[in-house]
Amino acid sequence: MIDHATKRSDEIVVSKKYKYFMVFLCMLTQAIPYEVAQTIQPLFVHPIVNTFHFTLASYTLIFTFGAVAASFTSPFIGKGLEKFNFKLMYLIGIILSALAYVVFGISTKLPEFYAAGILCMIGSTFYSGQGVPWVINHWFPFEGRGAALGVAFCGGSIGNIFMQPITQNLLSHYMTGNAKTGHLISMAPFFYFAGMLLIVGLIITFFIRTPKKDETVVSEAEIKAGKEAAAKKKASEFQGWTSKEVIRMKEFWIFSIGFLIIGLGLASLNEDYAAFLDTKLTLTKVGLIGSMYGVGGLIGNITGGILFDKFGTAKSMSYAGVMYVLAILMMIIISFLSFGNKMNMIAGCGYAIFTGLAVFSYMSGPAFMAKDLFGAKEQGVMLGYIGLAYAIGFAVGAPLFGMIRDSANFTVAWCVMMIFVVIGFLLLVSAAVKIKHRQKELINGNH
Repeated sequence: MIDHATKRSDEIVVSKKYKYFMVFLCMLTQAIPYEVAQTIQPLFVHPIVNTFHFTLASYTLIFTFGAVAASFTSPFIGKGLEKFNFKLMYLIGIILSALAYVVFGISTKLPEFYAAGILCMIGSTFYSGQGVPWVINHWFPFEGRGAALGVAFCGGSIGNIFMQPITQNLLSHYMTGNAKTGHLISMAPFFYFAGMLLIVGLIITFFIRTPKKDETVVSEAEIKAGKEAAAKKKASEFQGWTSKEVIRMKEFWIFSIGFLIIGLGLASLNEDYAAFLDTKLTLTKVGLIGSMYGVGGLIGNITGGILFDKFGTAKSMSYAGVMYVLAILMMIIISFLSFGNKMNMIAGCGYAIFTGLAVFSYMSGPAFMAKDLFGAKEQGVMLGYIGLAYAIGFAVGAPLFGMIRDSANFTVAWCVMMIFVVIGFLLLVSAAVKIKHRQKELINGNH
């Protein structure tokens, strides 16, 4: 080892500074490559729909196809990380996402945009969905892993703060007409973002890595302490049910259906907000609202874990549900106002903050709820079930919102999303309360 390692008797342990540098690289991955590949895509919806005369419902299928493709390929990418060099896998993902933006730039028909969206989402799975946790888990096998993951994924919220206004300002230079009816006069923004993603991704690829075989990331004492702490925690916590037992519980199905319906409602808040706000505000102001969402998300990601630890699933998810109801209420208010009304910006900022504060419900929420409600016995399997329920709802939600908007209007569409959110959270929270009651009965019966 050289400058990033510290000698301790007969072992060489990588310094904490070097491990924190890996966390920074993961955070940078979320702030720029991930942000370009996934988060800013909704900002292109309205300009593209106007330019090529697509319907909102047909174009937003891009998010459905992308999410399904990423979910299907994610397990295979995870296996690939075990077999191949991490730098190579990271680089493949960066190249795929950058290539996707090139395809966006030369596309004129819906199937071409769908193909680009699928390619982009699959690429981001290499370096973000699978890549970031892979790096963090290797550098922090015991103490500090949760905090490191939290800091790394905060990069997405940080990226939102500056990437949203950058994107809207760039689009405004290549559009004619106002935000509501304007269309693109050039596809140049896609090529700019392809270049940004590729350049930043290549720089990160040069430095980011997993530990080498001759490197030790934790001392023997830390390994021993970590194993002892894990054993003690396992002995004292609720071990839970097997996946077969859980599937036979009606509360599980109520919980899953509730989370699926929540996904239906939340997809519009994440994928369709820009297409809607473009009809009420200038592109620059929509970008500023995107920055506010980044600030809210940063706070929400940090506080979400604290809420779950202190109040548990039912109360924390109830809080998230209230935040989402308030966010959609802001959108409904905006839908009644004219373009450029001063209240649009105020309500838009309200939407951004309320939505951001509740992002923990679907980011860290599934992992916490899987263990809190169903125990640690088959936590990974339960996380898969919970994540799948939300993913199905989210994938259907965006095009469904577009269909309702095309057949009626934005006000009706937002009202339907409000109904989904209310029903979904009521089902989820009521099921969570009943599952915790089952836990107590089981624990009391064993003593």
